[in-house]
Amino acid sequence: MRAPLAAGIVCGLLLMFSTSGARSGEVSGPFAKSVSTSDVTQIKTAVSKERSVSHNVKKIEAVRPDKVVIQTTSRTAVDEDTTYDFNVYRRAGKWTIDTNSIQVSIEKRDLRTNGQTFIR
Repeated sequence: MRAPLAAGIVCGLLLMFSTSGARSGEVSGPFAKSVSTSDVTQIKTAVSKERSVSHNVKKIEAVRPDKVVIQTTSRTAVDEDTTYDFNVYRRAGKWTIDTNSIQVSIEKRDLRTNGQTFIR
């Protein structure tokens, strides 16, 4: 009788702690613990609606409780990736992209060595 009760309590605690923040490794930075799973979903939704950036989120870094820095990438050619870095702010409970902060960089690859060279 005690074993099922203890197992239920442990499962409940694990569920409570796992839903309070973003998944492990999904958000980095000094304020990573302040970004919830719901926030991550809202951020990714905002990114998916923005036409001027790639929608493939590679990095979310929480630099303040209300600001994250996002990095997305897309393969634009066989030997080329385009990377977008930009800020997303929480304003009145809603995450929005600062389109003025978008920076684009292009990475060229040397296919002979699979090495990367950067062109900005």
